Amino acid sequence: MIYNIDNSLNKNYHKIIMITGFPSPAQGYESKGIDLNNVLIKHPSATVFMQIETSSYINMGIYNGDILIIDRAKRITPNSLVVYESEGHFVLGRVYKIKKNPEQETIITGAITHVIHTVKEI
Repeated sequence: MIYNIDNSLNKNYHKIIMITGFPSPAQGYESKGIDLNNVLIKHPSATVFMQIETSSYINMGIYNGDILIIDRAKRITPNSLVVYESEGHFVLGRVYKIKKNPEQETIITGAITHVIHTVKEI
């Protein structure tokens, strides 16, 4: 792209031509930017975030420092990855069966919809 800069307010008039590279072959086909709120959050008023501070969930693909996006309005189904309360702590787990009359009630906080993982330098 070539930019012509005209600084006519300055007494010493300078015309600068700046060449910044070749135009993109995709020029004119630009798409709208990605809005992460639209992509990652389906129920804004029922969505919470949680940062993981343990390495206990590596087998689930969730690492220490990852950020979970939890949707409290999403319907829980078998195989849902969820956050639930156990002995006053939040725990991650997968739903295997949904019982109509459970002997022991489990309080599910919400379904994990996305995991934000930061790539670390080696």
